[in-house]
Amino acid sequence: MPEIRLGTSGYSFEDWKGAVYPANTKSSEMFAYYVHNFRLNSVEINYTYYKMPSVKVFDSYAVKSPAGFDFTVKLFADITHKPWLSGGSGELDRGLCAQFIDGIRPLDDSNKLGCLLAQFPPHLRPGDKAWKYLHALHEAMAGQRLVYEFRNKDWVKNDTIETLKQAGIGFCAVDEPQIGPLMPLVPAVTSDIGYLRLHGHSAKWFTNKELRYDYLYSEDELKMLLPTIHSMAARSKVLYVMFNNCHAGSALQNAKMMQFLLGMDLPPVQGVLL
Repeated sequence: MPEIRLGTSGYSFEDWKGAVYPANTKSSEMFAYYVHNFRLNSVEINYTYYKMPSVKVFDSYAVKSPAGFDFTVKLFADITHKPWLSGGSGELDRGLCAQFIDGIRPLDDSNKLGCLLAQFPPHLRPGDKAWKYLHALHEAMAGQRLVYEFRNKDWVKNDTIETLKQAGIGFCAVDEPQIGPLMPLVPAVTSDIGYLRLHGHSAKWFTNKELRYDYLYSEDELKMLLPTIHSMAARSKVLYVMFNNCHAGSALQNAKMMQFLLGMDLPPVQGVLL
């Protein structure tokens, strides 16, 4: 039977205090509150996009998370973005890949690592150089479950889907504003892992980074996504549904709405209030 893992893209934000967490919640208390009070079964770790993962931090995640909970982890930007910046070589830094894998080892060892998410910049377009890099990244991350998120609609073609399927690399379906080069929602599943990332529909995506993820899905919008979710789940062993509309706690509100709509809702664990 397909399994759906539901969560948010990060859990530790200052503007979640007073919105979805109690106003006096300390940053060090947020993970426990997320796990025990909101009862979601997964979370996407995003800080690793900005800096390399720490064994100490991921050992803490492995110890503090309950049985049945798992993590997806976003790759470091120096791996996925730096090669494609102006003047970049387009070459993969395999040393950084090895360091990254070492940093998340505690999750691997505890069987709590769902997959690694590689998000690429909008200016990465299909071509021989790009595919050479993408295959090299897959080789460097051998043994890891990889999911690729593209942010340029030039990747929406059969060749992309078929190549990922042949390699056993997951495809990240995205719901995001239809402006500029951004991707439409393509509910493809190219490996055992399905991945749906919900960014919201903010029209300020390219004009105001602070408000890029300022969007709260309505219940009707979430209901419209249910056929897509069920279809993707039926074609995968595990489907991750992650809300990245994190501004002011919208992601957590929407994750709980979706949890209810999917019949996955659970009451808070009693006696765990911080």
